[in-house]
Amino acid sequence: MAKIWYNISTNESEENGMNPFRHLMCAGVLILGLTGCSAATKKPMATKSPNDSITYEKGADFTGVVKSVDTEQKKISFYNVLLEEDEEYEYSGGTRIYSENDRDMSISEVQLGEVYDIYQSEQGLKVVKMKQTEDITEQEEVRVSVNQDEKQLTVADVTYAYTDHLVVLSEGRQIQPMEITPSDEVTFRGVKGRAYSLVVTKGHGYIEPTKYSDFLGGQLTVQGEAILPIGENMLLTVPEGTQTISMVNGDLTGEASVLVKRGQVTKVNMKQYQSQMPDTGRVKFEIEPEGAELYINGTLTDYSKRVSLKYGNHSIRVVLEGYNEYSGIITVKDAGPTCRINLAEEKAEVASEDDNTANSSVSEKDSSDSDKTSSSTVKTDSEHKITISTPTGAAVYLNGTYKGEAPCSFIKVLGNVTVTLTKEGYTTKSYTIEISDDSKDVNWSFPDLEKKSSNGSG
Repeated sequence: MAKIWYNISTNESEENGMNPFRHLMCAGVLILGLTGCSAATKKPMATKSPNDSITYEKGADFTGVVKSVDTEQKKISFYNVLLEEDEEYEYSGGTRIYSENDRDMSISEVQLGEVYDIYQSEQGLKVVKMKQTEDITEQEEVRVSVNQDEKQLTVADVTYAYTDHLVVLSEGRQIQPMEITPSDEVTFRGVKGRAYSLVVTKGHGYIEPTKYSDFLGGQLTVQGEAILPIGENMLLTVPEGTQTISMVNGDLTGEASVLVKRGQVTKVNMKQYQSQMPDTGRVKFEIEPEGAELYINGTLTDYSKRVSLKYGNHSIRVVLEGYNEYSGIITVKDAGPTCRINLAEEKAEVASEDDNTANSSVSEKDSSDSDKTSSSTVKTDSEHKITISTPTGAAVYLNGTYKGEAPCSFIKVLGNVTVTLTKEGYTTKSYTIEISDDSKDVNWSFPDLEKKSSNGSG
């Protein structure tokens, strides 16, 4: 206090004869001012860690779906589900990789489509730690249906939303969701209500039957499941692996075992597998005038193609309004007879002429097999059409049936359909699409086909 006072008492005001008491009051004021100033400028003390024995670690920077791993460049790319972006990072031998139950993993164990919590370096350029994300729904060898318009997909009767960044991989390549057919098997990963990735584990290829004109109008079966009417220029989308293709037309049968590779077209010459059932003839009926009805053994029969009949006698009846009815017996005793009936005359004339045909080969199938096949009912909207604009020049197949070269239009088919596009020198592609009965025309433009490489792959 004396020091403060000294400083005040020796200032210029004292020399001018000011009252020393006033100096004391001023000193008091100064003391209070200095004290208040000291309290205002005091710095806060840092709080110590509540428990020095606990190690505090930052959380993951983001959740990522593995899109590719480059072991040569030591780079790994992810789909960042938080930012909705694709990102690439470096990794090293020091990058720690863990399973969801904290088992140490190597980079060779990281699978495309898997979901990880990602920890970056401070600079954000490298991955220092990866751990499989917990609470991820993962289902293997399942089939998926895709609703492109609603951006939804259904797995095991559960529907998930997806975005344009959904990771969809087939043999390591990114594909579109609608390129997955209903027969493909996939590994699905996602969380409640949202899909993260689809990896095709068993895809599809194509069978192109050739030299099968004798089977036209009959039934085709693939692996005992897909039953289709046999038409011209067929291209079948089938699961990869060994498949059995069967054709039946009356007494004529053909069956081949085919190895189908993913994304590739396999041609099958059905002529070399063709065989005819024993003791059965394929009768050709030539009836005039057109429009007459043919009944064989009391059953109305389509005679636009050859009719399979067992060797022996069969009753036939031919009727047409305005013409004399014909009734009689036909005896089948060889493989390919022709029966001509002309109702134009007052008395019908019947001639039987044997064709020169090769001996029938024995088939293990019984003729009753043809009665077991039936084609699925296809619903159409004849007042509207489907137009496919691109890729220009590509052959267009709808559910295996040729529709023309793009651009082309045809009657609108309803329900779940498979559109296949093929062109010489390019990789064949299929798209599965749901067509609704909305009384509207449908217009599609598909991406250009990829050129095949020199080794024949896409």
